Amino acid sequence: MNSIGTSTNCADFMRTAKGTAVLDGRRLGPEVYQGDEISVQAAAGNPITESAGRFTTTGCGVWVQLPPLAPGRHTLTIRGESAGFSVGVDYSLDVGSASGAGSASA
Repeated sequence: MNSIGTSTNCADFMRTAKGTAVLDGRRLGPEVYQGDEISVQAAAGNPITESAGRFTTTGCGVWVQLPPLAPGRHTLTIRGESAGFSVGVDYSLDVGSASGAGSASA
């Protein structure tokens, strides 16, 4: 769950922002950013500004970082909401092994 705008926009957004992420049945701890100045390089036609160019704004939100994943299938479930907006996604991740990792030749 994240947003950009003025510091006031972020304060309003973060007042009700909450989210969860579950990886393989284990809840991940979120990182909360109340409002940090960020620089954005926008592409033409993007859904936020619709135009290309660099701009500075305030970014805020609830984020999670995934740990390195072992090879195999994983499930990731994300839920979030703030001020009447909500998001929910379910991912099935297939992680392959690095080719040649851990092997040695004589």
